[in-house]
Amino acid sequence: MTDHRATPVAIAAVAVLVTSLLSVGQVKYELQQARPVDGEVLADGQPPGEDGSAPAIDPATGLPSAAPTASVAATGAPVPVGKPGAAGAPSAGSSAPGSVPTTVRPGEVVRIPDYGLRTQGVTPTSVKIGLDYAKSGCGDAGALEAALGPAVVGDPEKAVKAFTNHVNDTGGVRGRKLSVVTVDHGGLQCPEKHSAAAIEMVDQHKVFMALVGLHPVGDAVLQRKIPIFGGRASKAEQKARGIGQFQLFQDVDSDFANWASFGRHYLGTAPAGPIEKRACLVHPDTEDFNNQEKILVARMKAEGLAFADVIRYADDASTGQQQATAAVIRMKGKCGQVWFVANNAIGMIFFSNAAEQQDWHPIYTFTGRTALIDAALGGSLMNQNQWENAIGLSPRIKPGDHPTEGNCKKTYEKYYPGDGQSGSASVLVACIGILTSTEAMERAIDLTGVLTANSLQVGVNAIKRDFYYDAHVPMTYTVPTSLSQPFDFNGYDHQTVVRWNRSAGDYSFPEYPMYWSRFGAGKSGGEDLRPLFDDTWKKP
Repeated sequence: MTDHRATPVAIAAVAVLVTSLLSVGQVKYELQQARPVDGEVLADGQPPGEDGSAPAIDPATGLPSAAPTASVAATGAPVPVGKPGAAGAPSAGSSAPGSVPTTVRPGEVVRIPDYGLRTQGVTPTSVKIGLDYAKSGCGDAGALEAALGPAVVGDPEKAVKAFTNHVNDTGGVRGRKLSVVTVDHGGLQCPEKHSAAAIEMVDQHKVFMALVGLHPVGDAVLQRKIPIFGGRASKAEQKARGIGQFQLFQDVDSDFANWASFGRHYLGTAPAGPIEKRACLVHPDTEDFNNQEKILVARMKAEGLAFADVIRYADDASTGQQQATAAVIRMKGKCGQVWFVANNAIGMIFFSNAAEQQDWHPIYTFTGRTALIDAALGGSLMNQNQWENAIGLSPRIKPGDHPTEGNCKKTYEKYYPGDGQSGSASVLVACIGILTSTEAMERAIDLTGVLTANSLQVGVNAIKRDFYYDAHVPMTYTVPTSLSQPFDFNGYDHQTVVRWNRSAGDYSFPEYPMYWSRFGAGKSGGEDLRPLFDDTWKKP
C-alpha cells in the first residue's frame, strides 16, 4: 500500500530553471477591469477583435483601420473574410464549427473570436511583454544558484536582452519593436511576492502578454484577462482558467499516460514480483505535484500498475542531503525503480548522491516535463555511478539530426560570445519563451491583420508542427472558439526513449527515430517525426 506520510526531503528549486511547469498554489484577488490606456491598441475606438470583428487593412499603410469587414458565420466559427468591401468567402484553411482557420488566401483575414481578453501594451510600432523570475534570491534559491554557478544558471537579464535584440535585429514582430520587462516573483518560498509580480506586469508596465515562471503568477495574470505563455499542468486546471494560455510541454494527463505505458511495455514495471520491477514515486510536496501524483496513480492503475511507495519532499536545502538519505533508506527495501517528477532536475542530485552512499542502484526514470533532467547538463549534475541506470522519455532530437539544432546557444553567443553561459538554464528559458511567443504574435498578424490579445489566440492555434526554436519534437496547438470544443494549449505531444551514456556525457537515443504519445506492446505506436523537421510557416 502507498504510504503518503513521506519523510520530507529538503530540496530547493533553482528559481531560474523554473518555467511554466511550477506551482505552489493559486493566488486569489479581485479582478480589476482596467481599461487599456490610450495608444495601446491598433485602432481608434474598441480594440479590434474584442467584439469578434476583423479589422480592414489600409493598403496605404499596411495597418488596420477601425472598420470591421464581416460578420460571424451562422455556425459561430471564425472564417476568413475577403478584402475590405468584398464579399467574404472561406478559404482552403477553413475548419469545422468551433475551430479557427490556420490559412488564408492573399488579401484575406481571419475573423477573430471574442475570448474576452484585454489588449494593452501594443501599438502599430511596438509590443511589450513581461517575464517574471526570482530576482531577490528569496529563500534557498540564491544559495543554490551560487553553488551551481553561472554556467548552469546563467544571467536571466543577459539572456532576455539577447533574445529581445535578436527578434528586433531580424525584423521585430512583423515590424513592431519588441520590449521585454522583467519583474521579481520572489521564488517558491516567498508567496507574498507572487501577486505583486502579476500586478507589476499587468497594471504598472501594461504588458501585452506575460511569460510566467510560477503558476500563481500565471493564475493572477489570467484573472486580469491578459494572455500568458505558461499555465497549469492538467487539462482540468487549464479548462478552469480559460482561453488565453499556451505552454511548451504536453499536459500532465497525456504525459503520464505515456509514461505509465512506457513503464508497462518498456521497463517491465510491475506491482508485485521481483523488487527490481517495483516502482517508487518521488516528487515535491506541493499542491501542484500532489495533484499530479493523483493523475499519475490513476494512469498507472489503467496500465495495471501501482507504486510500492511515494516520497513527497519539502523544499529546504539546508537539510537536503540528510533528508534524501532517509528517503533512500526507506525506498531501498521496497522498489528497484525510482520514478521522479519535479520542476527541474536539481532534487535528483541529492537523491543520486544518497543512493550511492547507501550502495543502492535502482533504475531512474523520468519524462521531459522535469526541466533539464533529459539534457546533457542535467545528467552531468547527477552522481555518475547512479545515473548510468537512468532511462526516461524526452522530446529531444538525436544530436546532428535537426536543422535548428543549437539555435538557442548560437543566438545567445551572437550577443555574448565566450561568456560560458550559452548552455545555461537562463538562456533556455528566454529562448523558449521569447521565440515561441514571437512566432505566435507574428502568425496572429499574418492571419488577422492585427495584434490583439484575442488575435494572439488565432496565432497560437496556427502553430501546427511547423515551428522549432531549437531541436525538439514538433509543436501543435488547438485553440477553439470555446472550451466546449477540444483544446490543446500544450505544444509537445511526443517523446522518445533516452538513456544516460556516461562516456559521452549525454543521453543516447536507443529507439530513435521513433517517438511515442502512447507506448503499445512490443514498442508499437511510435512515429518517425523526421519528415516534419523542415516544415516552416508560410506567410499568407
